[in-house]
Amino acid sequence: RSYYYYIYSNSGNTKILLLLSSAMKSIQILSVLSLSTAHCGALAFSQVVANAPTSISQIFAAPLAQFQRSNLKKKLIQAAEAKEENLVISLVEELSELNPTPIPTLGLMGYGTASAVTTRINAPPLNGPWKLLFTNAKDAEAPARTEKNNDKKFGDEVAQGVQVKTGQRITASNGECVNYIQLSGGDTESGKRPFDQLEITIQMTPLSDTRVRLDFRKGRVLNGGAPLDFFKDFTFNFPPPSFNDLVARLRGMDPSVEPQ
Repeated sequence: RSYYYYIYSNSGNTKILLLLSSAMKSIQILSVLSLSTAHCGALAFSQVVANAPTSISQIFAAPLAQFQRSNLKKKLIQAAEAKEENLVISLVEELSELNPTPIPTLGLMGYGTASAVTTRINAPPLNGPWKLLFTNAKDAEAPARTEKNNDKKFGDEVAQGVQVKTGQRITASNGECVNYIQLSGGDTESGKRPFDQLEITIQMTPLSDTRVRLDFRKGRVLNGGAPLDFFKDFTFNFPPPSFNDLVARLRGMDPSVEPQ
């Protein structure tokens, strides 16, 4: 079985989202890490008060962990930009041990909202726009690759002059996640830029405090250079989740635990 790392940040690089995916059928949320000093400080203070520490080491443990997270996250962003895969994975493993978000799926489709933890969180941790910083999944930008290497059938690289922006928008209230690939530069007529934007809408269903089921619902392709108007804004649907569940059961798997 193949597992892939996906590292996202919000627009200001103040929060980092770390995901471990099993072929994009389900994901394990390793951590949602905030770089905001005020937020982390308040959370750390709340934890200290709740635990009522009686020793100096306990009192300073939370600020020390916050400092370690900030330092590791800066290193992670630099390693992600340099695409140093081994270093990235090593830093991810270290950061996951310092996760300050006990329930990353909190608020996703109402998950865990009855918990007292919600009094310390303004919005669900997963909610909002995220940009992709790094992934070792080779197919993450596959639709944008049009250049061939070594006489292979499919493209291996993005054409020169084409810029790629990849990310996702999560609406926690209904569990909707829109993954997108935006292309700019180059041109669509020559095929160097095969589309302007590709969107895949996914239903996220929380299975536990850290695990989420993914069901692909629909896709949308925007292409201003398409020869026919029909293809300039083209939408398509994926098979319903019940079909995938049936296939999983025929293969002897339990889709309620690990969808296939």
